[in-house]
This record gives sequence, C-alpha cells and structure tokens, in this order.
Amino acid sequence: MATNKTMFMSIQYYRDNTIANGNIDSELLKPAIIKAQNMHIERLLGTTLFDKVISDIDNNTVSGNTKILLDSYIQPTLLEWTTYEALPWLNYKLTNKAVSKKNSDNSDYSELSEVGWLMSNVRDDAEYLSRRLVDYLCANEELFPEYKTGNDDEDDIKPTSDTYFSGFIL
Repeated sequence: MATNKTMFMSIQYYRDNTIANGNIDSELLKPAIIKAQNMHIERLLGTTLFDKVISDIDNNTVSGNTKILLDSYIQPTLLEWTTYEALPWLNYKLTNKAVSKKNSDNSDYSELSEVGWLMSNVRDDAEYLSRRLVDYLCANEELFPEYKTGNDDEDDIKPTSDTYFSGFIL
C-alpha cells in the first residue's frame, strides 16, 4: 500500500491548537503530520478504519460518528504525535553538505538532552490521548465496524490496544 498523503488535520488546525510558535515552517509541519498519522494513527485505527476516514476526507463526506471520532479523538492525538515527530527537526536541518544546527540572533539553540526531555513529555501526552482514542473505539465498536473487521491483506495493519511504550519489552 502506498503511503497516505491525505491529512487528517490542516496545518492551520495544528497552529491553532498547540503551543507551538505559529511561524513554524509549513514545509516542516506537513511531512510531520503525514508521518505521525501514517506511523501512529493507522496502528491505532487499523488499516480498514484508517482508509475509511481517508476516503471520507477525500470525498468531503465526514459526518456523524466519523466526524466525532475525527474531531474529538483522532485530531487531538495527531496533534501530539505531530509535535513529537517534528521536535528533532526544529533544531536541525539536513542539507546536501551536512546536518546543521539552526541558529538565530535572537535565541539560543536547544541542547540535544533538552530536546529529548521535550520529546519524552510530548510522547507521554500522545500516549495518553492514544489510550483515550482506543478506549473510545473499543466502547463504540458497533459504530465503527471497520475497527475490528477487515485488515485481512498481508500489508494491512491490525489495530493495537497497546498505546504506551515503557522502553522495555518483556
């Protein structure tokens, strides 16, 4: 399956609903949104429900239960995962000559340990909201039959209820 390019939220929605500075480059945010939804949201929804939401967005037919799911659960979760995916690249830039650290006359760059601390805090929030999303889907399976059905192709992702990563696999 090809990587999805339909965004579950706009860049403006991201800017309006996070504490991130409004002048973050859209060219940085768009790939972070796509990456976050393809890596994190699809594994929570499963491929079948994920594809249904994409189809509804593409066809401008998001309504009813899907709208509630998208507005109240998917987008808040996606906001945090997008911040998590974008954080390392706010300080660093890949160029054809090197990986460089951004610099400004009016600010100091963050140390790698500080970025790691921020990422850890953002991941905690994203995992909490992921848990809320999964709990909502489990409690309302009859509203979203795609959640537990389908996902039968070999490249489909089955929905997971494991939303926290402790760093240890037992």
